[in-house]
Amino acid sequence: MRDFRLAKATKPSQLSSSAEGTLALLYEMNSLLSSIGIREHFIDAEWASTDPRFSDLSILLEEQKDVTLVVTISVRRSDADMRVKEFIEMAQSYSNLQPCLVPGNPAYLSQQELCKNSIKLIEEYARRIRRTYDGTMYLGCEKIEKASARIARLLNMRLFHVYRRSKLEYFLSLADEGFTAIYTPVILDSPNAAAKSYVARRLGANNPDGGFMGQSINEYVLSLTGDGTDILEYLRRRCVTLVIQPFSNSASEVQEAFRKIRARVDQ
Repeated sequence: MRDFRLAKATKPSQLSSSAEGTLALLYEMNSLLSSIGIREHFIDAEWASTDPRFSDLSILLEEQKDVTLVVTISVRRSDADMRVKEFIEMAQSYSNLQPCLVPGNPAYLSQQELCKNSIKLIEEYARRIRRTYDGTMYLGCEKIEKASARIARLLNMRLFHVYRRSKLEYFLSLADEGFTAIYTPVILDSPNAAAKSYVARRLGANNPDGGFMGQSINEYVLSLTGDGTDILEYLRRRCVTLVIQPFSNSASEVQEAFRKIRARVDQ
């Protein structure tokens, strides 16, 4: 039996326009998470130009050992082979480093990269990592759920889903209890412009203020008010790792998001 766990996701490009600034703010975020008892920090994969190199993360890994960095590797990106090699080398020195292999968001991929077979590459890289690494490994499975479940069982990986309210039961049917992580943006109160923009992108819509928005917000974003409490309780019972991303990286909003979630699941 495993426990319900909370973690945070961070997109590096939302922190700073410079590599040095990004690392400094990641360090601050890690310190904040440590202070409030959050032990996993997912560093989201975006463009090669904005993702920190594994070697650059060594200061976080050395000085903040109680927070595990889960670094996503976009397997279709042209630098994936290098990043897998870097992870394998770094993981030999740091026990608080874990990988999450993902197909990669098309918004961050070139036309050439989009043509690559994500399922084949995920299995190839997962096998390579497993030759020397026996720790926790996540597998991002958006739009390749069945193939991901097969690979996860084969190589002892944890499925990593992107939140969709109507598909939660299906997602959780694909793995044993406690072996599923779900990434979700969260809104603390009413939907803001950033939440609406996120949902519009998920739907491929151009107008974030369209009439579809009210219902779609609840489908793609977890609200920490209203019946979002019921969803949290359901995920708690199913021992999910809930990886949240508030629509702001301000310390106050991050703290408030975790406070609200804990208040609801501890009732």
